[in-house]
Amino acid sequence: MKLRQAIVVLMSAQGQPAPDIAHLLKVTEDYVRDVIHAFKERGFDALNPK
Repeated sequence: MKLRQAIVVLMSAQGQPAPDIAHLLKVTEDYVRDVIHAFKERGFDALNPK
């Protein structure tokens, strides 16, 4: 899970749109947006498992 979240953040930082990231990783666009939003709010702490 942590690796997938890190990939989402990296791809987003490289300018990939959420729908493309979701398609490549076989996750929902909502998941991608949630990960990006959490990372923007909490930084790297958002990547730690709960």
